[in-house]
Amino acid sequence: MKNISVYFCRCFGEIDQTVNLKAIQARLSGNHRVMSSVIIDYLCRADTVKRMALQLKESGAEPVLIAACSLLARGDRVIRDLEKESIRRSSIHLIDVREGCAWIHGNDSAGATEKVHKLIDMGLALLDHKKPSDDVSVSVRRDALIIGAGPAGMAAAVSLAGYGINVHLVERGATPGGMPGLLSRLYPHDDDPAITFKPYLEAVETNPKITFYPRSKLTSVAGYTGEFTVRFISNKEEYHIHPGVIIVATGARVLLPDGLYRYGELKNVITLMELETRLKKGTADANSAVFIQCVGARCAERPYCSTICCPSSIKNALRVKEQNGDADVFVLHRDIMTPGSILESYYRKAMAQGIMFVRFTEENPPVIIGENRVEAVAVYDAVTGLTRTINADMAVLSTPLIAGIDNHNLSDMLGIQIDRYGFFREIYPMHPMETRMDGVFICGSARWPVSSEQAVVQGEAAAVKALAVLRQTKVNASAFSRVPGAKFGHPHVNTDSCSGCGNCVAVCPFDAICLQRIDGKYSCVSRVNKMRCKACGNCVSVCPNGTMQMPEHNYLSVCGMIEKAFG
Repeated sequence: MKNISVYFCRCFGEIDQTVNLKAIQARLSGNHRVMSSVIIDYLCRADTVKRMALQLKESGAEPVLIAACSLLARGDRVIRDLEKESIRRSSIHLIDVREGCAWIHGNDSAGATEKVHKLIDMGLALLDHKKPSDDVSVSVRRDALIIGAGPAGMAAAVSLAGYGINVHLVERGATPGGMPGLLSRLYPHDDDPAITFKPYLEAVETNPKITFYPRSKLTSVAGYTGEFTVRFISNKEEYHIHPGVIIVATGARVLLPDGLYRYGELKNVITLMELETRLKKGTADANSAVFIQCVGARCAERPYCSTICCPSSIKNALRVKEQNGDADVFVLHRDIMTPGSILESYYRKAMAQGIMFVRFTEENPPVIIGENRVEAVAVYDAVTGLTRTINADMAVLSTPLIAGIDNHNLSDMLGIQIDRYGFFREIYPMHPMETRMDGVFICGSARWPVSSEQAVVQGEAAAVKALAVLRQTKVNASAFSRVPGAKFGHPHVNTDSCSGCGNCVAVCPFDAICLQRIDGKYSCVSRVNKMRCKACGNCVSVCPNGTMQMPEHNYLSVCGMIEKAFG
């Protein structure tokens, strides 16, 4: 039988004011699996952990059960400190008796105590059969691949290059800069994009740590965190690189309003982007201009708000007013979206300068009037209940950003998810730059429409995430987890009994399992890539014959825990 040590943490009275730890300790005295049990005032201090590790080494009772606060609090730090003292993580099991017992059962001391006793028994049953997974490590290459050279991609590249990282910046266009290169000004401060992004463009051209590849297209991506294998074509020349991380900054594109509001039929019915071109050339003079919002957005096909359309229309409406102070400028909208105090002030500035805002409903959209060119716009005013006819010599359609055309292919190659609109929207609210594939990060409008200012911030954030990997010389597979702390473990395949059914391959959300043929066997067997695996356990649950097991929580340990909980 295993000689298990049990440590109880009082947490300065936070736990034992509800849970009777001494009663549980007395009940453990007759348990033949428990070598010793100790009650400590606090476990979260380094000196306490050192004394605890010394006791474990001297007694030879390496399996240790800790009853303390949760992993989300300080429990994970205690385990990490024990690891630093050469206590194997696989021999440690922590149960939550503070948040999960003492705090939520404060009015039921007897019930809380009994619950802790059950958890202790379950933890002992787990340690009886718990086995360690074999870990693997990979040397990290200090190279980064950034896909897309818009504001987000350039910001990420410059940030990483500043830390001495070799950056491969690939771009499907001929030059870096992205969409801001097509704009006349940037909201909300009317900055010139050529001046704003000049430092980034110069760095891309001159920094020896950044290699720019124009007219590029990825052909294949393989590997994992620390060492990816990427092939791409740039200017008809093929390249083969091995980056340690990948940052996706492919941006988005503007929807063309074909078939909407007589676009392409009447002269001077143009898009916001076409107006930007006219503003840059100085040919956007108009005596009366009407902006129509949510063209092709917030509808059945694209029910989302693109977030940048309203501020962009306000910016350009102010530009039209700037060029012709006597111009009549109207913004027809379903709702004006200007979140935050800065954009709200921007909106109020437009109203103060005489720009009129008219609200319409989805059921009664504006109607463009004219034969060869736009002459007027008829709109039902949802506030007054009246239909207004506004004379106009220019109608500007505000369309949303939509996903890049390469996103589906990149999703397949990188193994990351896209939503039904084609954006890379991984659902990790606390880690928005991360994806389900470790070492692959997303930023800018590749994940959702954002302004150029927000794209720069996200690019720098993605660089920080990437740097956390690149600053290491080696990374262990056990370090990559979707929950706090080290990974749960790695699935182990018994190749003698694996039938090669492929169930595990089908349910793995991280593309970490494949089938391969082994010499001497007729059928294929499963193989687990530990660097990609997150130990979710899906493969274990669908294995029809128990071939796939998680050593840390194998069938014997799980059944033992269930028996102690309900037997």
